[in-house]
Amino acid sequence: MRIVIFGDGPWAAATAARLADDEHEIVGVVPRTTPTSPALQQWALEWGAPVLRFASCNEPASVAMVRALGAELGVSVAYDQILRAPARAATTHGVVNLHAGMLPRYRGRNVINWAIINGETEIGVTAHWVDDGIDSGDIIAQRALPIALDDDYGAVLARVVATIPGMAAEVVSAIARGTAPRVPQDESRATYFGGRREGDEWIDWSLTGREIHDLIRGISRPGPGARTTLDGREVTIWRAAWDPAWPRYTAIPGQVVGRRPDGASVVKTGDGTLLVREVQLEGAGERAGAPRWRIGTRLGPSLAAELRALRRRVAELEGAVDREAYHASR
Repeated sequence: MRIVIFGDGPWAAATAARLADDEHEIVGVVPRTTPTSPALQQWALEWGAPVLRFASCNEPASVAMVRALGAELGVSVAYDQILRAPARAATTHGVVNLHAGMLPRYRGRNVINWAIINGETEIGVTAHWVDDGIDSGDIIAQRALPIALDDDYGAVLARVVATIPGMAAEVVSAIARGTAPRVPQDESRATYFGGRREGDEWIDWSLTGREIHDLIRGISRPGPGARTTLDGREVTIWRAAWDPAWPRYTAIPGQVVGRRPDGASVVKTGDGTLLVREVQLEGAGERAGAPRWRIGTRLGPSLAAELRALRRRVAELEGAVDREAYHASR
């Protein structure tokens, strides 16, 4: 089939490469408005496929450029725009999307992160027809991948990336044969997730150990990492461990209550403890490693200290206003 790829990153590039290996003709690629990786564009350059860059894929001029490619099918992998009906009609068979979620659950953005944060034991990869909604089109195929308790974002992401190209190849072959199904999604089971934003990475130590553990592994590398503070300095926590059998302590959440010989620290949470294995202090040149925190160390903001600092700042501003008023009156 003659295919145009809409997408971004290594998984879109790997999908294009797999389809080309299966002797489908990649007639063009359309990267995201703001690509997160040059992988797809680099593959297109090496393969000789034209790269079409659109501020909007739904503008008449953009639709005309895609139609001119003579593509029979569009394949979307991590694309960031909704392809409206005219854009989908620019290819003979419309557009198929590969989504890292078990639709109709986990529609939307950052769903791999959200699935781990929510403590899911599996994540789905879904191929579906694109319609005017967000991840709401008829399902062609689905595959479930396991998420172990110690899997982090990088591990699950690699699993999904490895799965998508082969699944895309199977789906495209079924479409070419005319055997691809259209299974409507159950809207009563649909859930949407929004993109994660700056500030979402901060740890609330009063949450349960499991919740904090899932947050840490859910946004670990290549994500931003979970954050806390230590004596006013920002700390990124990259790795931790949690076990429901560990004993509970009466202590302040965020307080270090134990140390291991390798330097890992046992930190009090809302309902138990968490073993913090790898951290990184803010600052140029700081390396990640075991925390080696002393017993009694407290993580997270001190509300009393912040209140004192706020009062000092208010007093300084009031003094500056009084001085300005005094000089203005003379």
